[in-house]
Amino acid sequence: MSRTLSGSLEHLSPPALLRLVSATSPSGILVLETAEGELRFEVDRGRVREPSEDQLRLARKVLSCRVGRFTFQPQSIQPIEGRVLSLSSLAEAAEAIDTDTEIESLMTDEIFDFQTSADAVKIHVLPAQPPRDPIDEMLVDLEAGAPGELLFADVGVFAQDPRWWRGSIERQWRQLGWRLHLIQLSDEIDARDFDVVVVHHQNATPRAGREREWLELIRRGCAADPNVPVVWVAPLGDPEWVHRLIDAGVSFLMPPPPGDSGEVASRFTTDLTSVVDRQLRGRHGHGDTGLSESVSDLVAAILSESEPDRGVRSLLQLAAESFTRGAVFTVDSASIRCRAGFGYPFDRNATVLPRGIGLLEEVVHSGTAVMEIEPASPDACELAKVCGIAELPAKVALIPLGRFGSVGGMLVADREGGGLPDLEELVVLAGRLGGAVVM
Repeated sequence: MSRTLSGSLEHLSPPALLRLVSATSPSGILVLETAEGELRFEVDRGRVREPSEDQLRLARKVLSCRVGRFTFQPQSIQPIEGRVLSLSSLAEAAEAIDTDTEIESLMTDEIFDFQTSADAVKIHVLPAQPPRDPIDEMLVDLEAGAPGELLFADVGVFAQDPRWWRGSIERQWRQLGWRLHLIQLSDEIDARDFDVVVVHHQNATPRAGREREWLELIRRGCAADPNVPVVWVAPLGDPEWVHRLIDAGVSFLMPPPPGDSGEVASRFTTDLTSVVDRQLRGRHGHGDTGLSESVSDLVAAILSESEPDRGVRSLLQLAAESFTRGAVFTVDSASIRCRAGFGYPFDRNATVLPRGIGLLEEVVHSGTAVMEIEPASPDACELAKVCGIAELPAKVALIPLGRFGSVGGMLVADREGGGLPDLEELVVLAGRLGGAVVM
């Protein structure tokens, strides 16, 4: 990473920018330019030299601005001699003072959070695969079908042969929170009754003579608000018909499997599940991170040369600015796994939860943070076990991590029963930073 990154402070406040750079621990030159003046920092792994009184006065003014620009030039920095502090500590101090008298008191009392190492929080990175994987036993204990209250999506399927859809694929989708509806094409069927529609034809016979109706189904889906994606699974050898499908607004085209059993069918089920999952996530607008492209570029560039564990640590360092305990969970099609955390007494042999837990699925499917839970609920109890505690407090944040239409994890954090801080900026930053880490 060598290019200079720049952007507007309208998209990210100066204090939030300093916390982000502090958490990700890069080295380079950070400059903030505002009408109140210019701040220039030589950053060594997220830390800077102890400021003078004049520098702190200037920082107080600059960090209060919301109009200006930032630039960051990644480069090697000579080790800083003397006392250093994190950029987040500097931001916290500058925000807390209102007068020159307070600045003098701050410098005299030496209440800065000075550091001698890059990591102020002890973060535990859990193994990607625990010594024994409890997911198999947990899945055995699950009911074949999830309770109705856990079903978040309705998928309509027009199937030439409904038998193909009954059994394993229906159970698998139910565990993901999808209710499968086998339906027939008629004037009464409207794509708007579903979240996604799948058309599955083994051959071209079902569309013969009914082309207009199929195209109209796709158009009605496109016209819905939000739109209803139509996934077309059928032979694609007729270029004229493929053109008409695309023109009508079909969301995805894929050929049917050449067989209905064995590895071919299993691979097709996996691929189709991924396609439907992507359509569902995109439909609910999970790709809007709330950050400008320049800020997203900054995060991506800072993490581009980092090891995955370093990115997870950066995310948790960011969370540690607001919480006393936190954990990062990654999400895949079968499980939700605790990847790392701080403050919680984790058990390395119990890091995995199955998909289908309503509280967690709400965050994954909606892409919206949850800020309060019912501690005694079964879902909250399952989450607490993985965090290594008997019960989570009611005030706990579950923040989705992801970008570009896909939630790939979540941050779970609390203040051990204390009230939650204003999390608007943290939700936005954690979503983007977490997306770069877990996606």
